Amino acid sequence: MTATAPTDLHAGPVVAATAHEALGFTKATIAIGALTAAVVMDGLNAIIFDIAGDHMAGSVSAALDEAAWLNLAYFMAKVCGLPMTALLLAWLGTRRLLQCALVLIMIASAGCWLSWGLTSLVLCRALQGLGGAAILVGGQSWLFSRFPHRRQGLIQAIFALGAIMVPTAAAPAIAGVIVDAASWNAVLLLNLPIGMVVLLLLPLIMPPRAPCVVKPDWLGLSLIWIGLPSLVYVLVEGSRWGWFEDAKIIWLSLIAGSALIGFVIWQLSPENRSPLIDLKILRHEEFAFGFAVSFVAGFALFGSAFLIPAFTLQVLQFPARDAGLVLLPSALTVGLGLLTSGSVIQFLRASPVVIVPFGIGIFMTAMWLLSGSNLESGYPDLVPTLALRGFGMGLLFIAITIICLGDLEHAEIPHGVGLFNLGRQMGGLIGIAFLATFLDHHLAISRTALVSNLGVGSPVVTQALQGIEQAFSSRGMSPGQAESAAIAALDRMVNGQAAAISFNQAFISLDLLFVFAVPCLLVIKGSLALASRKTKKHAMSARPVLSTDGSADVA
Repeated sequence: MTATAPTDLHAGPVVAATAHEALGFTKATIAIGALTAAVVMDGLNAIIFDIAGDHMAGSVSAALDEAAWLNLAYFMAKVCGLPMTALLLAWLGTRRLLQCALVLIMIASAGCWLSWGLTSLVLCRALQGLGGAAILVGGQSWLFSRFPHRRQGLIQAIFALGAIMVPTAAAPAIAGVIVDAASWNAVLLLNLPIGMVVLLLLPLIMPPRAPCVVKPDWLGLSLIWIGLPSLVYVLVEGSRWGWFEDAKIIWLSLIAGSALIGFVIWQLSPENRSPLIDLKILRHEEFAFGFAVSFVAGFALFGSAFLIPAFTLQVLQFPARDAGLVLLPSALTVGLGLLTSGSVIQFLRASPVVIVPFGIGIFMTAMWLLSGSNLESGYPDLVPTLALRGFGMGLLFIAITIICLGDLEHAEIPHGVGLFNLGRQMGGLIGIAFLATFLDHHLAISRTALVSNLGVGSPVVTQALQGIEQAFSSRGMSPGQAESAAIAALDRMVNGQAAAISFNQAFISLDLLFVFAVPCLLVIKGSLALASRKTKKHAMSARPVLSTDGSADVA
């Protein structure tokens, strides 16, 4: 008898052999394309502040401290939405949840365009974060539950084009061009046509399901909404406020730590009958290992995506549009890496664990090459290296996704997807926070070292200043003006050289991350494998066996 595929993620068990056939090739293609397009909306929302933060702040006359909330509100809402999407899926079903999320993002994007002040703009950014989390977890969970494991490689690669490639490579270039040509509002307004198309396609691929009665984990929700926003604030704003030199950062760190520890204890408590996140999925060896790797990879991916545009803007003095465009070739190779990794896993039946070292090795090579950049570097120097970086990250992330989520049971999928994406997002925020602090400290050290070698009576300094003064004098400046301009120019050269040294060390630090992380990950992998074998051995030894007299004994 042929099993029938369920109508929704929580409607019953999926029979992997028939899920794809039940959906049909045409509907399957439309479904994958629609969900990938939907997650592109979140990619655009994620990077808009990095590209056009000054424009957004200026539109509502916000100061620097106030404008920071435009970014904070988005990430606070998103990280809170990731772990609670499993509850929303059980309540609403996938189709209804995605429809609500799409409408929410469209309304919020239009609201950003029509916003009349900072408060309304911050609220719209928070709604974008919530909607993005629901689309990311809901869409990926549906794909894992609806298609058989043997087809997940290429399917997840296509989905990752929107989830990984867009926010880390393609969107900065696209947004930079649009902001320069029109305005930052035009970037967010792209969400409206994309959302309308996906809304029209959803009824064709997902049958409706009546809402279910669920019992919310109110304590878990409260702890998440206290702990995660506090942690996001500390990570995003800590560097600017001197970390633990500021009382606010100290208090928020204590609040975040207490709330999140309490959340974990409550989720594992036998008194909690309906946990918000089923942390017992960490008993799966592959999920626990993949979660750890995704955290490290998120650190490297989002950290490098933060460093590269900053390097081109601050050191190479590229215009904003060119700084975004420098990542465009990398976007193409990220996509190539994603599709290559997915195809090798799906068609060649390669183990995703085998692909991970290749992805890490290629990424480390790219970071090592970038660490040799200088003030004279340009597109010909950066593009090949960034293309290499993109290919490595594409290989790595699909392998991690399949390792982490491929073997979860049906009811565990939403919890696993939410936790997996939360780990990657928090790893990225920690990576950006670390690198921002690293750059600040190393810049001061590098400048001090350079200035100490530029004494007033140094022949090299005197010769350089004289040459610069002559250049300014030839442009019609008076001797006094030329001297002041020459000193200012030399100061800019020192700052530029110090910044170049600092960025090079930051690129090397990402290599060192994997140098230290890989042995730790191997130890984690070995420990998990050992624990898994002991558990299985204990389970087998506890099975009842039939004694010689026919009675059941425990072996």
